[in-house]
Amino acid sequence: MTHEADARVLANLERQYPPAQAFRRFSRSHWADGALSSRDKHLIAVAVAQVTRCGYCIAHHALLARDLGASLAELLAASYVTAALESLGDSEIRVGADLAVTASDARLADGPIARSRHDFVRDVLQDATLPLSLRGVLAAAIAYAKGNGPWQAAFHAFALDSGVVPAALEEAYAVAAVIRTGVVYAHTLGLARIFEPH
Repeated sequence: MTHEADARVLANLERQYPPAQAFRRFSRSHWADGALSSRDKHLIAVAVAQVTRCGYCIAHHALLARDLGASLAELLAASYVTAALESLGDSEIRVGADLAVTASDARLADGPIARSRHDFVRDVLQDATLPLSLRGVLAAAIAYAKGNGPWQAAFHAFALDSGVVPAALEEAYAVAAVIRTGVVYAHTLGLARIFEPH
């Protein structure tokens, strides 16, 4: 199936079933320009969808971000912020200037693996493809999606210190909440297909 065909199936479910309609109402209210641009919200959605492992969500929001002017380089940069944070597992972190992250993980002594991971995280978070403030917002939204309160607090504080207004962080968390919910919405495609005529 194509993404367009999947979108038609989901739209049909929205027309017929109240829970799908409720999700659409919840989602629809969070994509307009606000403290964050609609484009940046869709970049955040792609990064958060990497956490939820929702292929439909990644494709859908990547298409929307592209249509709003995002480049492949920007979509990859957003996605790799997720990869960098995923590489940290459940380590304790400190966030310093310029989004420098130091991880403490007793399972990884200060050996080659820990140094390699540190270099990967540094290289991704220091990549200037996206503005530093947006990288901070992305990291906070990803931490929220992962349910990691201490990380969210650290990246939230970094973003505020970088000049991000609180409303932008609130919008990023709303996008993350929509994407966390949206993975179930997208997976209803499989349910709908069970009932398609053969």
